[in-house]
Amino acid sequence: MIGLVVADGMIAFSESIDMPTTLAELPGFNDEYIKRALTAAKNPQLDMKLKNMPVALNAGLIDEYMGPILEAAKTGDFSVIKNLE
Repeated sequence: MIGLVVADGMIAFSESIDMPTTLAELPGFNDEYIKRALTAAKNPQLDMKLKNMPVALNAGLIDEYMGPILEAAKTGDFSVIKNLE
C-alpha cells in the first residue's frame, strides 16, 4: 500500500504546480496509445524484458495486469489495478 501513498503524494505535487495528473489530461491523448502500448509489450522480442521487471510478467499477463495500470494512469482511479499473486 506504500505505492498508493507515494502515488497520492505525486498527484498532490503535480496539482500544486498545475501539471496534469492523468494521461487523459494530456493534449491529444486517446485510448489508441494504450492499445499500442499493450500490443508492443506483447512483442515476443521483449519477453526477456518482461521477465526481468521487478514483478516478472509474460505476454499472456499483459492485458490482465498492465492494462489496468495504464487505465489507472489515464483516469486516476487506482482501484482498477490488480495485484499479481
